[in-house]
Amino acid sequence: MSFLIIGAVLIAMVWPFERYESAPGRAESVGERIRIPDEDVDVFPSENGIRFVTAMGTRVNPLQSLMGWIDPYVDVLTCEQRFGDCDPQLNRELQLGAMSTAKEIAAYVALSRLGFDARLEEGPAQVAGFDQSLCPEDAPANRACRSLAVGDVVKSIEIIGDESESEVVKTDTLSQLAEVLTTAKPGDIARLVVTSLDSDDERTTEVELVADPEEGRTLIGFIARDTRTVDLPFEIEIDTDRIGGPSAGLSFTLALIDALSAGELTPEGGVAVTGTIADDGSVGAIGLLLQKAIAVRQSGVKYFIVPASQSEAEIDEARRVVGDDVEIIAVATLEEALRELERLGGSPITLDR
Repeated sequence: MSFLIIGAVLIAMVWPFERYESAPGRAESVGERIRIPDEDVDVFPSENGIRFVTAMGTRVNPLQSLMGWIDPYVDVLTCEQRFGDCDPQLNRELQLGAMSTAKEIAAYVALSRLGFDARLEEGPAQVAGFDQSLCPEDAPANRACRSLAVGDVVKSIEIIGDESESEVVKTDTLSQLAEVLTTAKPGDIARLVVTSLDSDDERTTEVELVADPEEGRTLIGFIARDTRTVDLPFEIEIDTDRIGGPSAGLSFTLALIDALSAGELTPEGGVAVTGTIADDGSVGAIGLLLQKAIAVRQSGVKYFIVPASQSEAEIDEARRVVGDDVEIIAVATLEEALRELERLGGSPITLDR
């Protein structure tokens, strides 16, 4: 019987099976990953520090899936549930791109808050996904979700309509594309020249423009990725290895403020932080809050700053699973996060340069 059990376990470990887990990851120090090569810039190492939080999302075999189904804090998902279009490699590249942008925006927000001269620069119009309300199952072949792909970059646009003259307009930035759409109408055809995520080869496709169901604007019908970059007065490097996604934006911002200002921004024991960061300092919601809260509890950190824009049910559930071990603090802006850190015992921001 024991040989049968061992054999079943071995088969379960190698049997072809496409499932992905969402499980608690780690709460790691950001400060250890920051490097500022310019020796003329004063850097103040932190003894306590900000931690960013990850969640696991790896592919699992049948045995691991069984263990995940048993664990109440692990979600086992099909490929479609995990990636939507079931393209793990493409999703991975987009997530890495989102992390790169998150670091850029974090550096801009942090340096601007500290009074440095930092500027945002626009990037190209790249497809990050599609609004499903504009993409029903019976959507025509020339709807954006049918003729474009995630990762495509729009290089030029030509509006073909009854009342407009046809003109090819280069779209090096997202705002240039948006400007062209202000004179177009729903039902017009947009002839787009695009490149894909993995190739610089250009292709031409035609998309029927649609109306924004909420604001009435004319849309192509895709969700654009934030491709902005920043112009900084000095180089900042944040080593994120192969970690993807934008959810560490707030933690990067706070860690950079801590590193570039005198004093100890965080209280003893450090603080874990999650949340996206926008250029105006607003904090956005993230995924897998429950799994990240468990990762914080397992790390021994006592405070966890999260986005106030998470649903009340998500925050309540996270508080339930960590109990009295972790204080979960919801913030809507960078300034709120800074005030909370001071309340917990961190020093106010002091500029010494």
